[in-house]
Amino acid sequence: QDIGIIDLPLTPASTMLTSHSMRASRSTVAPRSSRSTLHVIARTTTTSSSTVTTTAPSMTSPAGSAPPQASTSGRDKYRVSLWDAMKFNGPAPELINGRLAMVGFISGAAHELSYGDPLLQQVGQLDLLSIGLLAMWVYASLAPILKGVKNDEAFGVFSPQAEVVNGRAAMIGLAVVSYLEYSAGGVPFF
Repeated sequence: QDIGIIDLPLTPASTMLTSHSMRASRSTVAPRSSRSTLHVIARTTTTSSSTVTTTAPSMTSPAGSAPPQASTSGRDKYRVSLWDAMKFNGPAPELINGRLAMVGFISGAAHELSYGDPLLQQVGQLDLLSIGLLAMWVYASLAPILKGVKNDEAFGVFSPQAEVVNGRAAMIGLAVVSYLEYSAGGVPFF
């Protein structure tokens, strides 16, 4: 059944969505400079588990209206719930684990070289201050993700791709060094 027609002003995000929907339905799309209003005819269909809404967009442009302006923010924002951020394929687990592994590998190797304690022994001797610093590191990595900041800009030689590769290498390095030290009977690797 038809719910009605809704007139919406177009923003850059809705223009992209509308042009994608129009291409999918093989409808005629007005030239980009003449877009200013989106007419949506909504229909609902009830299934056994949920209500599905389908739309048929159409474009109009009143005379004398200005075309929508592109966003100049430079950063795409998105929102992620804590549950979605911490999923297996979410944005947080690999980033946080990689950062912690890089810190752990470097500090563990330095401590092992200075004092001769194997890696697994060092983990068992963590004090409350070290655990607090690691928790703050997790929070500092997770907070921007939950606020909608994408990790897609390079900072000098520090690029997101390099961070992922180095984090993976540190995670593998920690696992290999821990295994080698454990299998050798607790003999330090470094």
